[in-house]
Amino acid sequence: METKERIGRPKILRILGIITLILVAGASYFAISTARHMLDVVRYQFNEQQLVLARITAQKIEAGIQNAISDLVLLNSLPAIQYCDPDSYEILLMSTLPVLYRDNIVEIRRVDRDGNTLFTANDQGIGMRHFGLIHQEAGAFLSWASDLGNRGKTMGTRVHPRDPSQEKRLFVIDLITPTYEDSTSSRYPRASRRFAGYLRATLDVSRLLHDIVPRIRSGKSGYAWVLDSSGNFLYHPESSFIGENAFEVRSNRNPAISFSRINRIQREEMLEGKEGMGAYTSGWHRDLVEPMEKLVAFAPVRIKGPYMDYTWAVAVTAPADEVEGIIYSVYGRQFILQALIIFVIFLGSITVVLYELRWSTILEHEVEVKTNDIRRYAGELERSEAKYRSLVESAEDPIFTLDGGGLIKTANRYMAELFGVNRDEIPGQSLYRFLPREQADKQISLIREILESGKRQRIETLLRVQEKDLWFNIQYIPVRGDGSQDVHVLGIARDITERKSLERQLINTEKLASLGTLAAGVAHEINNPLGIMLGFCDLLLERVEPGTMVYNDLKTIERHGLHCKSIVERLLSFARVSEESDEISDLNSNVEAILSVVGHTLNMNHIALESSLDENLPMVRADSRGIQQVVLNLVSNAIHAMDGQGVLTVATRPGKTENTVELQVSDTGCGIRKEFAQKIFDPFFTTKKVGDGTGLGLSVSYGIISKYGGTIECESYTEEDRPGRSGTTFTIVLLAADEPPVDSPPHPAQSEPGTILV
Repeated sequence: METKERIGRPKILRILGIITLILVAGASYFAISTARHMLDVVRYQFNEQQLVLARITAQKIEAGIQNAISDLVLLNSLPAIQYCDPDSYEILLMSTLPVLYRDNIVEIRRVDRDGNTLFTANDQGIGMRHFGLIHQEAGAFLSWASDLGNRGKTMGTRVHPRDPSQEKRLFVIDLITPTYEDSTSSRYPRASRRFAGYLRATLDVSRLLHDIVPRIRSGKSGYAWVLDSSGNFLYHPESSFIGENAFEVRSNRNPAISFSRINRIQREEMLEGKEGMGAYTSGWHRDLVEPMEKLVAFAPVRIKGPYMDYTWAVAVTAPADEVEGIIYSVYGRQFILQALIIFVIFLGSITVVLYELRWSTILEHEVEVKTNDIRRYAGELERSEAKYRSLVESAEDPIFTLDGGGLIKTANRYMAELFGVNRDEIPGQSLYRFLPREQADKQISLIREILESGKRQRIETLLRVQEKDLWFNIQYIPVRGDGSQDVHVLGIARDITERKSLERQLINTEKLASLGTLAAGVAHEINNPLGIMLGFCDLLLERVEPGTMVYNDLKTIERHGLHCKSIVERLLSFARVSEESDEISDLNSNVEAILSVVGHTLNMNHIALESSLDENLPMVRADSRGIQQVVLNLVSNAIHAMDGQGVLTVATRPGKTENTVELQVSDTGCGIRKEFAQKIFDPFFTTKKVGDGTGLGLSVSYGIISKYGGTIECESYTEEDRPGRSGTTFTIVLLAADEPPVDSPPHPAQSEPGTILV
């Protein structure tokens, strides 16, 4: 019996040993596989965060290049650049260069159609051709710029050293845009529309990258670096790497390590313009020199070239040990704990019972520590999310997301204020609620195109929001959510209405200057024969007896000749517009004088007149003839717009600001279409038939009002905009005079009834 027991005990022990080994092996395999799985998850999440940093860095670099392109295009649109007028472009460039320096542009060069350099502007000053500066540009630039298909486009060259002779290499790219003689100026009143060469700006890539990339930090010690399309480092924390080939410099530094993985990533993904993540082996990281594994995430920076687009790559990298160390420490302790528990079970149930309480306490403590860590991490995540939400909400630009059907998914506070609604009312609403149907259709069509192509787009568009026309610069970015169908577009808009207004005023000012020069020339040409006519008329009057038919005819000729002389003098005064004037006049008297002259014309056209003139208005700083001409031009346009019936309303009142007076002329006519609203003050622009108008009335009126420091604004609606309520309103704001006029001359309408032409 004892023999059987002795034989049975080793067998039982062997069975228990085998079971224990199986349990130990199973637990070990489970612990190792779990640790590997968790390690993969953490590594992936960490690399995703690095990918976000790479995307943001790439977007900042693209934004810096785009800002430089925008300023280059704006500079290229000026007449002084297109015609290279030596009398004006030096001052223009001196005022423009500080803005371009802000965008890291270090040199501007204007090249003519033959490849000769007309001028070069940089931090050393401005060099012009008449100083002996003539450089032949690359034929490829001129060939690309002269292609009509590239008109209005901007292309960039590949990266090249700014000065190859320097030991520390600084890299630049050239931005080139074709130049056409499209604008007008006083010297060139008519645009030839011909090709005039191109404008080239040299962008300091090294300065741009040093302003952006060094701030990127991943984890404790991770950093970012940038490759150009040829595989050379444009930026790297190791200054000796800058300008070197990324496929060779690492091996040259440590030939004992294989860099095939990072070279494959660089060649097959980064230089192909792809976005992604990966890992590779390196021999150093900052001050630490030893073999290690690094995690890397990368995103492309796309540059449009002359014949093909090329790509830079932004990479963010950090040692894998910074992520794996935490996982190994946690699961290492867990593995030891599991093995110890199984070993205690093998020793006996009594030992397990004795130590159960102790190990339970230890486990509870570990769980509590891990739980506290998780809670702390969750709190930090919530605070980070709240921080980014606060940044979006406090932004002074509309930020929103839309789906393919034009439904608004999210919007920040500024967008709610722009639409004049509560922020909680916007999500789920369609663009059709806030924009006119035509504008909403255009935006939705663009959004669908972006979702199909997967490429971001930036547009400048005019939107009507709350009865106001506002210009916006909108960047649409496609965003894909967790689900395959969860695709939407992120929109970031900026109100550029004020900038557009300044551009329009600049263009109008240049056009009015050209008109003034033209008027002065015409007036001087007319003065010569007019003086001869009046001189001979005086000689004939001396030979003819007063009271005769011939004498009366000569006096009629003299009177009309003097009238022509006064018109010529007014043209000359318009050509010599001064910044200030001491003319003081009564606005109401001038308005009444014009209304009395056109009263018969209004009755003939069945137009009712409603006037509301404030009796307590102060004098205004403007001359009577100028005011009467402006009122007459506006009334004449109103009569033409109403075409036989309607109501003309003329009102004067104190201005909305101190020391100003307003004059308002309104009609119930056909209104001005939106596409013409920005052109009505342009010289020679008219919608009337040939022979019915010259297109000078409103431009002359604009010049007269501007001459006295006033403003003139137009608000118009067609029958399509407001059915049954179409019409146009012109509002003129003039400065009030400080004192009443002394010995004011009588109004032309009262003393010279024939001097106002209708």
